[in-house]
Amino acid sequence: MQSRPLTRGLTLLLAVVCGITTANAYYAQPLLDRMAHDLNASSSAVSLLVTTGQIGVACGLLFVVPAADIMRRQFLLTALFALDALALAGSALAPDVLVLDLLAVLIGVGAVAIPILTAYAAGLADDATRGRALGVIMGGVLFGILLSRTVASLIAALGGWRTVYAVAALAMAVVTVAVPRIVRDGSRPLRMAYGAQVLSVLTQFRDHPVLRTRCFLGACVMGAFTAFWTSVAFLLTAPPFSYSQIGIGVFALSGVAGALITSGGGRLIDRYRHWRWQSSGVCLAVLALSFALLMLGGTSIVWLVAGAVVMDAAIQAVHVTNQSVVYELNDDARSRLASGYMISFALGGAVGSACSAEAYHRWGWNGSCWVGVALAAAGLLAWAFGSGAERARQHQLRARYEEAGRSPTTV
Repeated sequence: MQSRPLTRGLTLLLAVVCGITTANAYYAQPLLDRMAHDLNASSSAVSLLVTTGQIGVACGLLFVVPAADIMRRQFLLTALFALDALALAGSALAPDVLVLDLLAVLIGVGAVAIPILTAYAAGLADDATRGRALGVIMGGVLFGILLSRTVASLIAALGGWRTVYAVAALAMAVVTVAVPRIVRDGSRPLRMAYGAQVLSVLTQFRDHPVLRTRCFLGACVMGAFTAFWTSVAFLLTAPPFSYSQIGIGVFALSGVAGALITSGGGRLIDRYRHWRWQSSGVCLAVLALSFALLMLGGTSIVWLVAGAVVMDAAIQAVHVTNQSVVYELNDDARSRLASGYMISFALGGAVGSACSAEAYHRWGWNGSCWVGVALAAAGLLAWAFGSGAERARQHQLRARYEEAGRSPTTV
């Protein structure tokens, strides 16, 4: 079977599938207060749902995604989507938080279909359009994350939090049936033992200093992201806001504005590839400053919305740039590169959510915001002291394109 070209329609379709899939890991965030009440659990106990989900993602990235280079993607993706559907259906029937935590791990494992689809799209695209395609797909992922909170809040207001999981399970059942018709992978799988393939993920870290730096930046921005969204539901349900479930869902739409701001950023990445390192530093600085707005938002919804918009835009910009850089490192190991990068991304999210929940319990909203500031600052330090390898690579790319008679602005 021949691989189909990466058309605009296929790119949008992959973005929709990725958005639906990634939403599964985030439906719980705006529902944590209601789930704690219904299950007679503490806020810190239900907050672990976010952390266990990210642990599941990390496990799937390490042990499942590398298999995408040595087996047919259609089979692997179908299995992952079916696992997601079953775990979501089980969550709708879960009797306590412990069962939800265990199922959240499986939902996280199912979510690793996203980097497999992203690596598939990166392989179909050429150098001139890869950033744009990744920008569209990552926009779909971010829309899925952000709209998941609105959708979950609205459905929960009508039928309770269990209905949210039931509807999500039905959506994933549809995706499971559709994916073999969407992904037509004509590439030949590599002849490599599974164990060697998993170990090869670590080899990519050893061989590529750029990958190590970009993975750390990805972990920092994802940690800042989950630090905010894990605690904001508790802020909004308490005075002075005292929002209902629908009110929380409407607030979650603020993040969509940030996604819209950066939805066309992939085109700029393609055009100004020689500025990717510098733009990452600017966006990390903006991310740190966004938490100052979010601190002011502890008593003002205007500042809270403004901070959320700026934060989401900065995170999306760094994330898309990271992937644009990482997927260029080794054309024959894109799934393993995706695995390595997204493991760091997921672990950063787990750390951010766990630290934010504890900080909110101890010091309130400002404590959670300081977690975000610390993560953004850590990313800035890595950016400032880890530029050597990537700058050298930029010079190599510039020289290569100049020898080929192409404009250096496309490097």
